[in-house]
Order: sequence, then C-alpha cells, then structure tokens
Amino acid sequence: MQHANSKKSAIIFQTLARVIRQEREKQHKSLRVLADEFDIQKSLLSRLENGINEPKLISIWTISEALNIPVSELLKKVENELPENFTLIDK
Repeated sequence: MQHANSKKSAIIFQTLARVIRQEREKQHKSLRVLADEFDIQKSLLSRLENGINEPKLISIWTISEALNIPVSELLKKVENELPENFTLIDK
C-alpha cells in the first residue's frame, strides 16, 4: 500500500524496525531463535527489522507477543522514538 506521504511513512517503519530489533536484542535472542520459538518466518522478521516491509497489524501483534510486550507498549515505544511533533497529517 502506498501512502500519500511515503517519506513520513518510511520514518515510522524505520523506527518500528529499530524498536523491534532493540527489544529482541535486549532479550539476547537471534532472529533465528525468535522465529523458531514462535513459528514466525525468519525472513519476515529480517525484512521488518531492516525496514523493508510495510508491516501488517497482525505481524506487529505477533512479534510483540513473541517479544512478550503488549502491542500497545511496542507502539508507544515507536511513538516515543519519533521526532518531536511528528505527524502524518499536514495541517
């Protein structure tokens, strides 16, 4: 799906990728271990952590559960890492 403001969307996806990687590394888990433990495709995790894929909500939810983090907390971490006053909507 192409968003009207793809540069701003890319910032969100890159931030999400960084947060997912940080949370996985905090748990000292490799991509392979996390994928194997929770039956998640390693390639999906890798693409998300590298900001290549635009993730579906179900993918974000699955990964947050695998990391034992409520999806709301994961998204809050992403929101907190975005630039100050970040918005997708131009006012």
